[in-house]
Order: sequence, then structure tokens, then C-alpha cells
Amino acid sequence: MRPMRVFISYRRDDSMVTAALLYRELASRSEFADAFMDIDDIGYGADFVAAIDAALRDADVVVVVIGPRWIEMLQARLRGDDWVRHEVATALGQRGEGARSGRAALRVLPVLIGDAAPPADSALPADLAPLARLGMLKFDERALKASINSLLEAVQEEGFEGKVRRLQDERRRLEEEHQVLEGERQHWSRARIASVGAAFALFLAAMLGVFDFFGLGPRVAGATMLLAHVAAPESPWSGEVVLVGIDEASERAIGRKFDPSWRAEHAKLIANAASAAARTVAFDIVLEDHGTDDANAALRGALAATRDKMAVVFGVATRGDDGSGAMLAQFASLARRGVICAGVALGQARSMVLAVRHAAPAASAASAAAAGAAQSTVGLLPSLALAAFSGGGRIDLIEELPQTVVVRLRKLQSTEKVGYYEGKTLVDPQPGCEIVQPGDRVVTQLLDPYTLPPLRSAPQRVAYERLVTGDPAALALLKDRIILVGTQFAGADRMPLPWPADDRWGVELMAAQIDAMTRGVAIRPIHPIAEWALVSAAALLGAFSSRRLRTRSRALRLAVLLTIALLWIAASIAWYRGVHQIVAVPYDLAALALGAWFANRNRRRTTT
Repeated sequence: MRPMRVFISYRRDDSMVTAALLYRELASRSEFADAFMDIDDIGYGADFVAAIDAALRDADVVVVVIGPRWIEMLQARLRGDDWVRHEVATALGQRGEGARSGRAALRVLPVLIGDAAPPADSALPADLAPLARLGMLKFDERALKASINSLLEAVQEEGFEGKVRRLQDERRRLEEEHQVLEGERQHWSRARIASVGAAFALFLAAMLGVFDFFGLGPRVAGATMLLAHVAAPESPWSGEVVLVGIDEASERAIGRKFDPSWRAEHAKLIANAASAAARTVAFDIVLEDHGTDDANAALRGALAATRDKMAVVFGVATRGDDGSGAMLAQFASLARRGVICAGVALGQARSMVLAVRHAAPAASAASAAAAGAAQSTVGLLPSLALAAFSGGGRIDLIEELPQTVVVRLRKLQSTEKVGYYEGKTLVDPQPGCEIVQPGDRVVTQLLDPYTLPPLRSAPQRVAYERLVTGDPAALALLKDRIILVGTQFAGADRMPLPWPADDRWGVELMAAQIDAMTRGVAIRPIHPIAEWALVSAAALLGAFSSRRLRTRSRALRLAVLLTIALLWIAASIAWYRGVHQIVAVPYDLAALALGAWFANRNRRRTTT
């Protein structure tokens, strides 16, 4: 209950001591905590009249303290300023206004002190005449305690017996509310436990990819990627990679069809790139066919001449005798190797191999373990993109828990951690990528198909023939850059991308992967702890909303849950756009619905 606001009107020369006593009694009780008395409640410098009028407007009861000289002093000040008269007249005027701001009308309670007699009509001016018609309380200072109790009952309009009944009713009401709240608390506790249990089950389902089996997870992930980039600006480019495309125009410039004899042209490109101070030259081309002796000699000479100046990497797609990747023996000691396999994951994302750990034979594994090198470089092979990014550096370690590959940057003689999305130990052979076999551990990066740059013109792309001929303008673009060379023939090695993205050549995806490593924008996995927290939060949010809306209609509860689901989806899209992490929305929404269902079910059991 709100404390009553009591205004005490008195004359200082008539009843100041008694008024101060009444003020102290009222102010000491919680039900009268807002007692007002001008001597205590008007500060220095305050507008006296404005403060009194404001207090009267807020008051519930005005206690008019009338002492033996109250009428005498009123008569003496009829023609001058009389603030007590102003207070009483204002209170009597407000008394007839009825209910104000949702509260009962103002009450005026005259209190006769000592031998004071009730004022007669003839002794009161017109604005105070209604005072004589009010019932007046006699305050006997000789029976102080009884008088104070009478005053308190009069102010509250409630006697002792009525107060006892009210307190008993209040106690019963509180006990009933306590029982209801205790039932609600137990219901909420059961709902929370059930919601967390459901969240844990859904978390395990997310780890096992249950929804992915039905295709729901990949579809939602693809929709997230698409919606995150609707009306988005064109994806940035690091400027660290220069794509060199070999196409029909290159064949016309060279004067023959593309075949292994182009190794002679590759040699010229390598020499020119080294003279232009390029960082790395990577070829999305394999060195498996024997080719011509002259072309092989030219390439071998270029590799040997630039070995200490610049890293040169060639792709490998099939497994060699040593397990590292097939390459002609005459180039194996001069060129570095990188896996050139790719696939699709999450429905739309391009899955790009980052590194491969070959399943070592038992003898090799035993020797590695004896040397304390179970996670050493034995059997580790980088992708073409990672080899180009590191300048041909070796892989030091594949860290499973933080999901990073530690690679040594050859030129800087330092290490860099490159994140990957997932690692899998292969069970079945991989068509088109024979370099990996069952038992191999393959870690992959995911690229968003909607963020791939066009790579159509300089400085992102340079024609192969311009570098072969040593075009100064083209060579000027190569300094401290990673050069990626690959074929872009019509109808060959063309990778389909989802609408509205354009299909890309495989070498363009390699370039995008290198650029993603440079900028750190490959799709990142959500840590299992964060995934568990999101699923749990969704379940508890569903239970909480159902509990708060338990008295509302079913339609409103469903509308609120649908709104929360839409906001969750929008937040997931925004999160992906900001940090490149895909939230497992189907599992979160399932947790939201289950949390609401458990809360509603437990509420029904509690009420029945």
C-alpha cells in the first residue's frame, strides 16, 4: 500500500508543540511516511506559497490543528496575510473536487487541542465556513497515547478491529500468493531443467549433424550466406594475389595448344617473376606427364636458378610412390608441392583442402612415436593455396582443438596459424582426388560463394602471355605478390556456384582461398562451448517467454515465439556477416520451441 500523504496545518504561536508531536508520530510510521510540516519540509530559499500549494495538491489528508487562540489569531489577521487561512481555505476548496489522479478526494480533519472550542460559523470568514460543519477530533494532551491512537484511526478512517480484519485478510492473501508463487517456482524450475536437457540433446544432435542428414542444416547455412550478402558491397581484395590465366587467347599468342611443352614458357614466366621480385609462383598445374626433353630442361633450369630467390609450387592430385604426391623425379627436389582438390560443403560453400596428414605405415608411425614426433611433419602435405601463402614453407603442426594449421613462412622464418573449418579422417576413396586415401586426415577451409571477387582485370588478373614475354607493365604488378597460374579454358575445370553467383574456374577458387588466408575471412567454425551456450539460451528463452505469457492467449504466445525466432534468424545472419561464423539455426529454433513446450506443459500439470 502507498503511504498516506498527510499535511499538518497549525499556528506556531498557538499549537507548535502539539503539531510537532503529531508530525513526529506520523513520520515515524510507514503508513504515514509522507507527512508534511512547513517548518521541516520547506527548504531555505524555496517559494513558501508554491511549496505549500504543491504539498496540498499531493496530500490525502489535511490535519488542521486548532488551539485555544486559533480563532483569536484568525480574527486578528483578517485584513493581513494569514498563511494558515490560505492552507485551510485551499484544502476546503480541493475537498469538493472529488477523485483526483486516481486517488480519493482530499479529506480535512480538524483537531481541537486542549480547551479549544469548535469555531462557530459567525467567527469564520466565508472561505473557511465549511470548516464549522466538519466533525472535529478532541485531542486531550493529558491522555496522550489514547489521543494519538484516535488521531491515527481518524486519519486512516479505520478502527482497531477493522485494522485487525484487514491485516488478517492481507495475511491470508499473502499466504495464497506464496503458495501460487511456490507452485510457479517449482514449475519454472522443472521447465528450466527440461529445457536444458532438451538443449543438451539438440547440442549432441548438432555435433552429430542429425539435421544435416535430412539436408535441413546445409539449406539453412546456404540461405544464411545468401541473405548475409544481399545488397552487400563488392567483396574486398587483399591485393596480395595476382591471378595469371591461361586461356584461348594465351594459346593464340603462344602459337600452339596447351600441353606439357609449355613448360618452356613456364620457365620464362618463373624467370621474369623472379626478376620482378615476386614472393611466390604457384601453378595449378601438375608435373606428371613426361613432356619434351627441351621443355623439361628449360623448366628445371629456371627452378634451379630461382630456388634461393623465390618459392615455386606445383599442384599434385595423385599419390606418388613416396605418398607425398606424384611429380616427375627431375622436378621433385626443385619445386614444392600442394594438393589441388576442392569440393562442396554446407550446401553452398566451397570446401577447399588446406592440409593432408597421410596415414603413416605402422613402421613409420612407430619410429615417429619413438622420436617423440607423433604430430611432426611426417606425412603432412599442404594444399596449393597454403604452400603459395607460406612461400613453400612446411607444416609444423595440425592443431585439432583450436582447429588451426601451424605453417612456417619460408621467407620470414616465422610461423603463422591458419584456421580451418573441419577435419575428417577419410573412410572412402575420393574420386578426382586420388592423392588422399582412406585413413588420411584432411582439414578443409570453407569459402563463401557469394564473396568471391570477380578476378577479371588487372591488378587482380594478368594475362599469361604478357608475363612470358616480359611486359614491363605486367611485371610491375608482381613485386612482393603471390602469383597463381592456372588454366581458364571454356568448359574445362569450371566450378558451378549457386545463384546469383557466377560460376568460377578452379584456379579462381584457389586464388580466393589464398586471399582469404591473407585477410582471415574464411568461414570459421563455432566453438562447441559457444554452440552449447546458444542452444541452451534458445531453450531457456522459449521457456521464459512461455512462462511470462502464461495468462495470455495461445495466439499471442505463438506470435511472440515466431517474433523471437525471426529475430534470432536475423541476428544469426548479422553475426555471420560480421565474423563469418554460421550459427546452427535449426537446432536453436528447435530448442526455442521445445523450451516453450516444456514450460507450457509443466504449467498445465501445476494448475491441474
